[in-house]
Amino acid sequence: MNAATELPRNGNDLTVSWFESVLSTTASPLRVASVQLAPIGEGAGMMSNLFRAVLTYAKGNGPASVVVKLPTHNEQNREVARAFDNYRREVEFYRRAAHATPMRTAEVYLARADSPTDFVLVLEDLSAWEQGDQVAGCSLPRAEAVMDALADLHAAFWEQVDGGEMDWLPHSHPSVMSDGLAAGTEANYEQFARFFADDIAPELRQAKARYMAGLPAVQAWINASPRTVIHGDFRMDNLFFRPHAGGIEVACCDWQAPVRGKGVQDIAYFLSGSVETAMRRAHEKALIARWVNALRARGVRDYGEDQAFEDYRRAILMLWTYTVIIGGGLAAQNARAENWVTAMVRRSAAAMMDHDCLSML
Repeated sequence: MNAATELPRNGNDLTVSWFESVLSTTASPLRVASVQLAPIGEGAGMMSNLFRAVLTYAKGNGPASVVVKLPTHNEQNREVARAFDNYRREVEFYRRAAHATPMRTAEVYLARADSPTDFVLVLEDLSAWEQGDQVAGCSLPRAEAVMDALADLHAAFWEQVDGGEMDWLPHSHPSVMSDGLAAGTEANYEQFARFFADDIAPELRQAKARYMAGLPAVQAWINASPRTVIHGDFRMDNLFFRPHAGGIEVACCDWQAPVRGKGVQDIAYFLSGSVETAMRRAHEKALIARWVNALRARGVRDYGEDQAFEDYRRAILMLWTYTVIIGGGLAAQNARAENWVTAMVRRSAAAMMDHDCLSML
């Protein structure tokens, strides 16, 4: 892309000439004949606006369609993205790390951030895949495939994130991420407890002082060895599925929250927030064992199932910060967004109680 080309601010800026500047190279110049643009993903996320662009060409051959990701227009959510540096982190992941893991991610045509609140991504269109649905939850075969996909991510970086080449990626703690999670939990806990008074146990509604007092130690723990790259928002709405070689292939998008820390954070976030509670209760131990065995098959040693399960319980406790902030501090912009947030809160609260997580404070 021509460095002088301005970043688009909204869908009106995604013109024929703009796509030509993005997709053309000196060796393969393109002339875009038409662009058909439509918003997608409404209600699936909070921080960005997504568009699918269907392209035709007067000269050359480019992708038939792409997905364009831009900052949200919601000022409340955009300020959260600025505070957590979400946009730059996603751009840097695609530029620096996506190629280093066998986890399937979208091909990237453009990744650029000009400020903490201005960015653009032009990505492979995965619409031929089936997108996950956080409201509906996840089947057991898909959950098993997810464990394998997470092993692809975590094993690729296992205990290899502290040599300097990953310093663009924040630590789980201390960092802008842990500071923001602590401040956001402190600021939003009462509102969260009011919003979801009928969905969470009294012990959780009344736990703010106790939780905040214990949170620094929990955050320090999640940053300790074994360390790897964590996706940070690993939930069904950010996953795509398709049949592959007799099984299920998983692709992962939305890399706005990666950090360095314990990989079990992604496992806990997925199982406690995206899997229906009854299924989680029945299968969580087997799914965690599958992840551990997949790590072992990819070369990870000295990390067993018992340790992983105890780490999983503690990670659920740390991730209560996400539940409080998403449930009490972000603006749901439509009914679909409200539904996935409510589903996540109910499932996470059940996991907190099932594993007696407050006792670990």
